[in-house]
Amino acid sequence: MTADIINIEDRDDALHAILERVMLLVPEKDKKDQNLQRIIAFRLKLDGEPETRAYLVKKIEETIKCAYTGSLYEFLKDDIQEKECISKQKRPDPPDVA
Repeated sequence: MTADIINIEDRDDALHAILERVMLLVPEKDKKDQNLQRIIAFRLKLDGEPETRAYLVKKIEETIKCAYTGSLYEFLKDDIQEKECISKQKRPDPPDVA
């Protein structure tokens, strides 16, 4: 299981440079979150920079639409919060009472 964990400190300079570019997309309050950096590094390793950037932009837009105030890492790792937000958006407005 520990082989799946990406230790950012042990990675090469190329990954650091890419990770720094991608981290520019992240809200200021989450930039120092090492867990978030690790999950982004993992996605970079699997998907590459363009796909990871697109994924992050999409997820950040979802947090804004949902008015989510928690950490971006928690939003990315917890599908529960994302699903709750989506279900709230899909609920029809209650009918007006006369």
